[in-house]
Amino acid sequence: MTAHWRRMDRTAMTGSLVNWPTRLDSYGGCGTSVYAVWPEASDEPMLVCSPGLLLLAQLQEEPIGERGPWAAVFPDIDDGDPEAAERSTGLLAALLLGTTGASWALREPDTDPATPIAECFAGFWTASEQDLTAAGRTVVDALTQSYGRPPVLLTVQDT
Repeated sequence: MTAHWRRMDRTAMTGSLVNWPTRLDSYGGCGTSVYAVWPEASDEPMLVCSPGLLLLAQLQEEPIGERGPWAAVFPDIDDGDPEAAERSTGLLAALLLGTTGASWALREPDTDPATPIAECFAGFWTASEQDLTAAGRTVVDALTQSYGRPPVLLTVQDT
């Protein structure tokens, strides 16, 4: 492992599981982290017997991107009770795929590249399965096979 993951600047990126979108506009010094999480399912046969460990995640930052993919993991995120809102449903696994000191902005479609990003900001980049490297895909595929379902990719940003 190289020392680049120890730097606390926007160019520091951990590991080799995520293809970070360095081609996009940088948007300040916020950090971005990408997780793969495998939530329990109510019809999960492996839970007939006690799993022996209750795994929950607690959010420190709100997920970014479309709510649909991660709403099943954090269904109470808009609950008035902060303790409940920050806690996930039961998880079979949670894996940090990568973290970086940077964040990247999306531009409004058909915007002139010379336009300042502040004038055409269309949200922050969020990871998808296409953003995984070959090594990242191998890791996720192995756990997906083990748990019998694909993960929810969760992108969070340090605000």
